[in-house]
Amino acid sequence: MSEDENHDEYLTTADVAKKLRRHPRTIRDWIVNGTVTERGRVFLDGTKAGKSWLVHPDWLALFEHRIRPVRRADLDLE
Repeated sequence: MSEDENHDEYLTTADVAKKLRRHPRTIRDWIVNGTVTERGRVFLDGTKAGKSWLVHPDWLALFEHRIRPVRRADLDLE
């Protein structure tokens, strides 16, 4: 079994919800519909396992990076 096929490493929507302090329905919405950010719509990658969604920790880390607000340096040139 390859590393990607090992379901022990995947998180359920409930696991992700607990980690991000959101409702599991919100996590499913982010997978299916995405969430709107300053840079446009961002989707949480997930894989369907029967009736459930699973999220790899790497996909969650990438999603968290993508939804971070754009930080702009406030330059005072005076």
